[in-house]
Amino acid sequence: MQNHPKVLLAVDGSAASLNAVQHSGRMFSKQSQMVLFHVLSEIPEAFKDLDGRRFIDAQKFPLDKWQAHCTAGIKDFMEVAHAVLMEAGFEPRAVEVRVQDLKSGIARDIHRESQRGYAALVVGRTGVNKINQITMGSVAAKLVDVTAHIPIIVVGEHQESKKILLALDGSKSAMRAVKFIAAVIEPHPCEIMLCHVVRPLNLQQLNAKALFTKKHEKEWIAANQRKMVPVFVEAKKQLMHAGIAANNLSTEILTDEQSRAAAIAKAATDGGYDTIAMGRRGFTSVEDFKLGRVCRKIVHFAFRPALWIVS
Repeated sequence: MQNHPKVLLAVDGSAASLNAVQHSGRMFSKQSQMVLFHVLSEIPEAFKDLDGRRFIDAQKFPLDKWQAHCTAGIKDFMEVAHAVLMEAGFEPRAVEVRVQDLKSGIARDIHRESQRGYAALVVGRTGVNKINQITMGSVAAKLVDVTAHIPIIVVGEHQESKKILLALDGSKSAMRAVKFIAAVIEPHPCEIMLCHVVRPLNLQQLNAKALFTKKHEKEWIAANQRKMVPVFVEAKKQLMHAGIAANNLSTEILTDEQSRAAAIAKAATDGGYDTIAMGRRGFTSVEDFKLGRVCRKIVHFAFRPALWIVS
C-alpha cells in the first residue's frame, strides 16, 4: 500500500454519490489523494435502447441542450462534493476533479480508470435512476463483480458515525481487509468490532435427526474460538499500530447462526455499525467466482451500511 493512497470516487450526481463522498471524507486518512470521477454520456440512456440513433432523426431532439444541462449539473455536484471533502479536512491539492466523456460504457470506463494506480474504488449503491424495489444499481453491481484488483467500497444510506464491523474468518482475504483498513483509515475517532460467525454442525441435515450431539457442538465452538484468538490478536496489533485506540477495538464470536451473512448484517444493525468490512472470498474460494457466497449475500442483505470489500 502506498504511503498516500489514491482513492477513486466514481460519482454520478445522485444522492447516493453524495453519501459516498461524505463517507469517504469521514473514513479515509486526510493524507489520501481523492479523485472525483464522472463519466459523461453524450446521449440519454434511452437512446441506446435498440440503438435509437439508427432509426430516428437525432437532430429533431434537443441533444445539445441535454448535454449542456448534464454538464452543468455535474459541475454543480462536483463543487458540492469538493466542498464536502474540504470541510472534512482534506487539503485542496489532495482533491482532483475529473470528468471524462463516455468511451465504452459507464461501468467499463470506471473499471478501466480504477486500474491506474488507485488504492480503492468508492461508489454509491444506487444511481440517479433509483428504483425502490432494487437495492443496488446496475453500475454498482457490475463493479462489485469485476473489481477484484483493489478494494471496492459500496455506500448505502448516509450515516454519521465511524463504527466498523470487520468480519473475520482468518482467511488471506479477510486479513488483507485488516491491512487495508489499517493503511487508509482516519483513526480518530474510529470504533471497530472484529466479528466471527460459527455455524452449527447440524446445519445441512436433510431430516430432523441430529447426527452431532450438544457435546459435539460445544467442542466445535471451542475449537473455533481457539482458532480465532491469534487472528484477533494480529488484527488488533495492526489496527492499533495504525493509531486506533485499544479501547475502541472489540471482538465478538457469534454462535449457532444459520447464516453467516445474515448474522453479520444483523450484528451491524443491532450494534449501530454503519460500515461492514470483509474479504471478497473466504477459505472455500472458487477461482471461477470473484465474489464469495458470504460476501455476495451481505451485499444483498445489508443495503444500508457501507460495504468495504477487499480481495
